[in-house]
Amino acid sequence: MWPEIAHVLRDTLHDHRRALGWWALGLSLYTLSVLAVYPAFKDDPSLNDVMRSLPDALKVLFGEDYTSPAGYVGGKLLSLMPVLLSLYAGLTGAGLIAGAERRGHLEFPLATPLSCTGLLAGRTVALLVLLLALGGTLFTATWVGGALFQAPLNAAHLLTTVALHTLGAWVFGALALAAGAATGQPGLASGLGVGLGIFSMVLYGLGAQVPALSAVEGLNPWKYALALNALKEQVSLMPAVVALLVGVLLVAAAAPLFSRRDVSV
Repeated sequence: MWPEIAHVLRDTLHDHRRALGWWALGLSLYTLSVLAVYPAFKDDPSLNDVMRSLPDALKVLFGEDYTSPAGYVGGKLLSLMPVLLSLYAGLTGAGLIAGAERRGHLEFPLATPLSCTGLLAGRTVALLVLLLALGGTLFTATWVGGALFQAPLNAAHLLTTVALHTLGAWVFGALALAAGAATGQPGLASGLGVGLGIFSMVLYGLGAQVPALSAVEGLNPWKYALALNALKEQVSLMPAVVALLVGVLLVAAAAPLFSRRDVSV
C-alpha cells in the first residue's frame, strides 16, 4: 500500500505544481498588497470607530481593531482566507478523483496493478500536502510582509493561526474529494466543498446575532481559525488536529463506494 501511495503522491504533486505555483504567487501578492497599506491605518484610530459601528456579525469576522498589527492582519487579511482557501481546497479536491475521472485520466492508472484504495489514499495525501504548501506560503508572505510594512507579528501565534486556517480548509477539500470519489460528479463535489466552506464562514459570523447558531459553532472549523485572539495569544492546536482527523474520516467513508464503482470506462 505505501509504495502505491508514494507513487500516486509523487505523480499528483508533479501534475499540480504549476497550479499550486500560480495560487502561491497570487496569494503572496495579495497578502503583501494588504500589508503594504497598514502604515496608513496604524495611526488612525477613527477607522476603529467605524468598525465598531458595524453589525455584530461583521465585527466577529473582521474585528474592531485595525491599528495594531495583530488586529489589522486578523481583520483585514486572514478574515477572508476561509473564502480563498475553501475555493482552492474544494476545487482541487473535486478535481483529484471526480474531475480526473470525467476527463478520462483515471483509465490508465487503474489499468495498472494500482488499486482504487491506493489511488484514493495517494491523492488524499497529495491534497493535504498541497494545502500545507499553500498555508506555508501564507505564513511566509504574512511574516515577511509584516516585517517590511511595520506590522510585526509573533511567529508562533501566526503559525498557529495559519495552521487552523489551513486544516479548516482541509475539511472542505476532503469533503469535495470524498464526494467526488463516491459519486464521480465533479460539479457536485466542488459545490459541496467550496459552498459549505464559504457558508460555514457566514454561519460563524451570524452566530453573534443568532443564538441558535452560536450554540453549535463549536462544530464549525472556522470558529477556531477566525478567533480574534489567535494572533494575540497562544491558542490550542487541538481543533486543527480534530479537523485533520475529520477530513481523513470523510475520505475513508467514501473509499468503499469508490472501490465499488467502475471508474475505468
